[in-house]
Formats: sequence, C-alpha cells, structure tokens
Amino acid sequence: MNAHAISPEDAVHDLAQGCFAIQSPATGRFLQPFHQGGPIDNGLSYRFADGPVTQAERFFFKPTSFQNYLITGRDGRFLATHLPGLISAGTAAGNFAEWKISAQADSQGGHLFSFRGNALNMTLRHNTWRQTLYFFDLFNPWNWWSENRFRLVAQSDCTPFPEAELNVADAPEPATGSVDLPIRGFVDPHTHITSYEFMGGKMMAGKPFHRWGIQTALKDSSDVHGPRGALDIIGNLQAYGDVNFRYDTRGYPDFPFWPNYKQQSHMGYYYRWIERAHKGGLKLMVSHLVENEVLCNVQKTINPASWINPNSCNTMESVDLQIRRLHEMQAYIDAQAGGPGEGFFRLVSSPAQARSVIADGKMAVLMGIEVSELFNCGYKDQCSEATIEAGLQKAHAAGVRVLYPVHRLDNQLGGARLEDGLINVGNWLSTGHFFETEACDAETRGAWMTNGFPLIGQVPVLKQILDLAGANPYYDESRPHCNVRGLTRLGNYLVNRMIDLGMIIEIDHMSNKTAAAVMDIVDARNYSGVVSSHSHMNRDRLGGVHELTRRIALAGGVLAPYNSASTSLANDISEYLDVVETTPYLHAVPFATDMSGLGSQAAPRSDTAVNPLVYPFTTESGVIVDRQKTGNRVFDLNTDGVAHYGLLPDHLQDIREQTSDRIYESVMNSAEGYLQMWERAQAGQ
Repeated sequence: MNAHAISPEDAVHDLAQGCFAIQSPATGRFLQPFHQGGPIDNGLSYRFADGPVTQAERFFFKPTSFQNYLITGRDGRFLATHLPGLISAGTAAGNFAEWKISAQADSQGGHLFSFRGNALNMTLRHNTWRQTLYFFDLFNPWNWWSENRFRLVAQSDCTPFPEAELNVADAPEPATGSVDLPIRGFVDPHTHITSYEFMGGKMMAGKPFHRWGIQTALKDSSDVHGPRGALDIIGNLQAYGDVNFRYDTRGYPDFPFWPNYKQQSHMGYYYRWIERAHKGGLKLMVSHLVENEVLCNVQKTINPASWINPNSCNTMESVDLQIRRLHEMQAYIDAQAGGPGEGFFRLVSSPAQARSVIADGKMAVLMGIEVSELFNCGYKDQCSEATIEAGLQKAHAAGVRVLYPVHRLDNQLGGARLEDGLINVGNWLSTGHFFETEACDAETRGAWMTNGFPLIGQVPVLKQILDLAGANPYYDESRPHCNVRGLTRLGNYLVNRMIDLGMIIEIDHMSNKTAAAVMDIVDARNYSGVVSSHSHMNRDRLGGVHELTRRIALAGGVLAPYNSASTSLANDISEYLDVVETTPYLHAVPFATDMSGLGSQAAPRSDTAVNPLVYPFTTESGVIVDRQKTGNRVFDLNTDGVAHYGLLPDHLQDIREQTSDRIYESVMNSAEGYLQMWERAQAGQ
C-alpha cells in the first residue's frame, strides 16, 4: 500500500475480510500462538517469536463496525483480552475480543497499525526485550523497549469467520449500468427488515446483522420463545393455529426447524441472504417499519421474556428505533465491504437516488411505515392536523416516502378492512369497540364475521358473562360485512399532504369506504403515487379484481399480489397484469413477500418431485446460483420453498422456467415500473 495513495482511515477499512500475519517492526518477529498456562482460555495466548512468516499465525479480520474488528486465528480462537489487563486466545466473540484499529503511514510506503482493546479501553503493546504482549506494566511505567504499532503482512490461508454463504458466481460483466437506461430487475414492494424490534423487540427471534456475527444474530431462539417455542404464543397461533405447537429452537449452525416457509416469528432477512437476493436480480426493496401497540402490549403481558427490558410499544418511538436500525445495518454492511458507501445495501429517499444506486451495481432500499396508529393517531391518542403535520415532516426528513394511513385497526384517520377473530379483539382493545359493520355495496365481497367475543365468546359461562357485560358483538352470520367507517377529516388532511410531498400512499388494509375516498382524492389531483403492495384489498362480489384496485392501476399506481409458489403466483400476477395492460403505463407487476410481517412464505411447488428446479442454474444476467448454505443446513427451493430471503433468486428462476414470458417480464420490469410511478408522484402527476 502506498501511503500517498490511501489514507490511514481507508487503510483500516481495507482490512475487512482480510488475512494477515502480525509482525513486530522492531524485531521482525511474527505473532504466534503459545501456551502461557493458567485457567483462562485453556492457558492459550499469543506472542512474537522467531521464525519465518510461514510459521506465523494467520489472522482473519472481521469488522464489527467502522474501524472495529474481531481478529481470529486459524483455529477460530480470538485475539482477546481479559481482566485485569491480559491477552489470551479467546473462545467467544464479545467486547473482550473487539479491537479498535488505527493506522499511521510508515516510511516504507505502507502503514503501521495499533490495536485498542474496547473492553479495557487500552492499547496493545509489545515489549521487544521480553517478546511479550501487554497493556500496562507496573515495573515499566515508561514503556521502555516497547512498541504499540505493528505491520500487517497479507496472507491467503486464513480460516474465514463463520458466515452464511452466497453460493453464487457473479456474471463475467459487472452489474452496473447507466441511470438513463431502464432498470432490469424486480422490486419487493413489501418487506419488514426491522420487524425484530416490533412488539417490544421480544416476538421476532433473530436479527439481520449483529456485531458479533451470525452466531449471535441467528442464535437459538429459546431466550425469546422459551423451551421448544412454548412462549412463541403469537407466532404459534398465527402460523400453526395452535398455541401449544412446539419446535426445536436451535439456530445457527444447525437450523433443524427454522427458518422455514410457514413460521412467522424468526428472522428471514439476514443481511447475507438479502445480498444473495440482490445478486439474483433484486434491485429495490421497500422496507416497512412496523408496529402494533395492541399486539405489543399483549406480547409484553403474556410472554415472560418480554417482562425484562422490552422496547417501547409507542408506535412512533418504535418507528424511530427501526429507522436507526436500518442506518446501523447499512453501516455494518459497508464495514464488511471495506468502508462507508462500499456495501450493496443503500437507503434512498428519491427515485433519482435509487437509479444512481442501482446503476452503480447496488440495491436501493426505500423506507415506509406500516402501523395501526400512524403518527400516534390511534382512537385513544391526541391527534390533530398539527400533530399529523409534525409527524409527517419528521418522517419525511428521516427519508420515509411510503405510508399506510390505516393498518388492521380503525384509527382517527379512517376505517380498516374487516378481519374476524384476533384482529377484531385488537380493534376492541385499541378503540374500545369491535368492528362496526354494514352490508357491502353491490360490487364488493366483504368479510364473514362471527358472533360473540372473538375466540372465547361462545365458551359456556363466559358467553353469559360477556352478554351481560355487553361485550359480545352481534353480526348477521348469513352475509358478509363491510366496515361502516371511512376516511375522516384528519385522514383527508394526511392524504392531501402526502400528495403535496410526493409520497406514496398504501391502500391495502383500508376499508372500502376509506379506500374509495382516498382514490377520489388521487383521481381529482391526477396523482400516481398509490399502491396496493400485498393484495390486501377487498375482492369484487364474484371474487375478481375490485373496481378500487383497477382505479389504482388506471391512476398509474402499482399492484402487487402476495407471494406464493411460482405456478399459483402466475395466476395472481396475470389477473393484475390484465388490468395494467389496459393502461398507458409500463406493464410491470411485482410480487410481495411480506416476510417477517406475520405472514407465511411461498411453499414448494406441488410437482417438484417430477419437475424440480435444477441446481445450479444461470440467471438471465449470467449469475450462476447453487443451493444456499448457512451453517450446516443447505436450502433447496424444491423442498424448502422460500424459507428465507436468500431463496428469492431460486424463486425468480422458477418463475422464469415454470410460467410464461409475459409473467416473467412483468416481474423483471417491476423495479422500473415502481420507480416510474414514484417519479410521476414526485412530479405531481
């Protein structure tokens, strides 16, 4: 390295994923393992010793953040510290194994590096007389015969730090392009990368990244879900319909149960899985910050794991935390790639910025908010035009460009699309009333609602008590229902202000009355920034596409069905594409995963036993993709479905092979279609 060509700061960033021997500039000796005795870390440590570089320990440098590293030898041991101020060959990642590294240009055109132990907050030194490593020496307070900067000599035979594999071979040509050319690739318009922080941060096990690596990020989930998942109450009920469902909670490296396509309470967005999806054709993600105060408070009450240090259930405080987490994730990925701006994961707040990122061969990530009490406008909150405006400006300044005015439950902005059972209980807890209904209009298929307090209202004795208390709602079970509530005055204000700011309005989860009122505003203002990102709208009376859904496409908005196996997904995409093809807009229909958002994923195709996706396969851009391996588990779309986000390239290839060109092209046009919609919204069209 030339000191004039690279700054000391960049020299530290460039150590990421590197393999080095550590050399003493004063003596020329290299750091080697040795047995120093004692009970700590089996008496193993490191010292500078005579011998050529071939006898030196090879250290792998794994970033934990900018300028901070875990340093591991070929046996997986850590260059580590321990109290009162000693160095050892540690066995676990953590504060005592983390080093802050700085660099200084040397006289040979390279750099020398210093290592500061973060747990002890002291700088590593080498006594060149005794050949020992130390932090402080009571008998040598002036640090005679010592040095605190070292030379790193590049090597090639390290043991890499444990990590999920990509199992892809990049195309011969780099995946870069021009901002002036249409984007080829797909958008996932509905994801929840940060859902591990919602419901108090104690419902979703696992994280998309962790400074101590995959062994911590995807560890055994029993600390949150209890032994055999006994405390995973919401996850077991949502995915399996049984609070008594039990499973093996072990995570990395074995993953005997999770991740799988059906479960809903474990992390599916580990950052390397997202990177694999990007290499397989994903160009743009919309990551919705998600919270539900009712479910959060239920979770904090019934799950003992949530009784200790849970996150706030306040909706907007949770959103603020999740915004910070996305920025931390971007920085972590940058650190892995060699410094600020180097990672594939780029947060964007404008379509022009997204096009620039994608042209640079990286993936654009757009932030949205999907919550039931947006800007703290739940029924029991103090909500006004002033508080909405303040919340809107804060979210916009933070880079949020997509909003759900209504989600799951009625709020002071509008009525929600009806759902029976647990969601009706949630509406009662949030608003003080169960969903109030009426007969649907002649064009709309409504929801079937059940009499009595949901889940327990028909239990003998309890039914009589609830009847006397007036807490057992009555619904006409002979017909479907629609919500009586529509867009409110405050909701009208929010929608118009979103249009003023060129923001994208999510229609899913709105009642028919709310959605119709929003679309009236959209049409009156000739606005395109409107989407149904995971097909959560009412169908028409015959089960077809509702007129409100058609109006989204006619306005220039985006329609996306919820993901499923390729052959069934083709029918859902085709249904929307039939509508889109009648408009002057790009024929683009993506699909939405909604992973880690209390929704299951695409199951294996039913005929894979006789007609499997064959591995390895080559994508249209020339990327060779094999089965994904994480730890000891190998994932195969044919048997696992979309078990985690890294299976999206496999799923996309299955769409390519098993459906028509019309369907595949609509998906591969979808990133461009979404950006064109966003550009029209920003232009006020």
